[in-house]
Amino acid sequence: MKKVILMIFMAFVAVTAFADRRVPGDKVGVSIDTLVYEFGTVKANGPAVTHIYRMKVTGKQPVSIIQAVPSCGCTTPEYPRRPLKPGETADIKVVYDPKGQKGEQDKEVRLRVKNADGKAENISLRLTGMVVPK
Repeated sequence: MKKVILMIFMAFVAVTAFADRRVPGDKVGVSIDTLVYEFGTVKANGPAVTHIYRMKVTGKQPVSIIQAVPSCGCTTPEYPRRPLKPGETADIKVVYDPKGQKGEQDKEVRLRVKNADGKAENISLRLTGMVVPK
């Protein structure tokens, strides 16, 4: 009997965990073309790495990017400061400066996105790659 109860409990936990898996942006009604950009290998004294993440409003409500917080000072986000209408597409530009960095890099910009219904969601955009010496 204990085994049956344990198996039912484990099945419940597995189904609940699977049901909680959402695509980032679904809650507020946006989609982003890619969440992780692999920039490859760059030199520490080389130029900055720039990537454009494309976000589309897929829901029926206007959406605003309230905040874009980088994980460190070497990463700078640029994003639209106005509400985006349903169906509209916007570019989120992220610039990573490799100066002073070395080795494997995994930088993040955490977006705080909110729709007109008041639903908000954090969406993580990442840049990964390798920085080698001059």
